[in-house]
Amino acid sequence: MMHGNEPTGFEALIQFIRRGAPTFNWTLVPMVNPTGIDAFSRLTVEGVDLNRCARQAGPVESDVLKLILQSSRYELALNLHDQRSIFHPMGISKPSSLSILAPAAMKDSVPAQPELAIAWAGSLSLWMRELRPEWGYARFDESYYPTAFGEWVQELGIPTVTVETGVAQGDASRSEVGQALFELLCRADSQLSPDDQGSAHYLSLPYNASDGCDFEFKSGIQSSYWKLWEVVQDGGYDSGIERVESTEDLCPYQCIEVAHADFNLLTQRPIWTTAELYATATSSLRDLAAVLPR
Repeated sequence: MMHGNEPTGFEALIQFIRRGAPTFNWTLVPMVNPTGIDAFSRLTVEGVDLNRCARQAGPVESDVLKLILQSSRYELALNLHDQRSIFHPMGISKPSSLSILAPAAMKDSVPAQPELAIAWAGSLSLWMRELRPEWGYARFDESYYPTAFGEWVQELGIPTVTVETGVAQGDASRSEVGQALFELLCRADSQLSPDDQGSAHYLSLPYNASDGCDFEFKSGIQSSYWKLWEVVQDGGYDSGIERVESTEDLCPYQCIEVAHADFNLLTQRPIWTTAELYATATSSLRDLAAVLPR
C-alpha cells in the first residue's frame, strides 16, 4: 500500500504472514502509506505520491522504505500495486488481472532491464497463469521513471518486479485476485530461482491497453457503456458504476442483455451506487449489483 487506494497486495501479505514461517527470509512492508490508506487515496495526506520521490530526501514514509531496502542484500524485490479496470491485454477483451513490469535501470546513461528481473517478472506471470488460466495477463510499457521506486531499487542491484493486480470478470471486489496473489507469493517462496521459461514468457506478454470498460448494456440495437468506481469519503466507502460518455475505441469486457424498461431506467442517470442498483425492482440490475464491490 504505497498507494493508499490499492489494497490487494496488503490482503495477500496478511494471508502470507498468517500462513506461518516462510521457506526463505522475507522483509514485508504491508503499509507504506498509512495516511493515504485512511483516506483511500493514492497520495499521502500531504498530497505526495510516494512512488515519485525515491531519489529525494523525505517524506518520512519513503525515507523509512529506503532505509529498509538499503539494510540488507536482497535477492528480489516485489512492489505490489493495484491497477484500474481500464487496463487490458492489448487485443484481448478481458481485464488485466495481473500486469507485471521489470523496471529499467540506468546503465552507461542508457535505461535497460536487468535479465534477472525480466526472468522473475515472467515467472510470476507464468505461475499465476497456471493458477488462473482464464484471466488476462499483460505487461506495462518499459518507460523509464527516474523518480519511481522500481527504477531506484533496480539500480541498487536488487532484481525488482512491479506487480499490478487488477479485477477479474465476476470479481470486481478483487477477492479472488487477492487470493491468487497470496498463492503466487507462496509459490515464489518455494523457488530458489526464476522459472526457466520466465524470460520468454515475459517477452511474449502483450502490453497493457487502457481503453477497457467493464460493462456494455444492450437492449435491441441500443448500447450503453459503463465503468466501475469506488470512493471513500468521511470514513465511509461507496461503489457503483458510471456511464462512459465517449464510446470511441472502447473495449468492453462483458455484454449484458437487459429488458428495454431496464435499459431506460439505467440510462436515465450517469452514476449508480451499488446500493441503488440493488434496491431497484429489476432482477437483472440486482444481479449486477451483487458482483460489484461493497
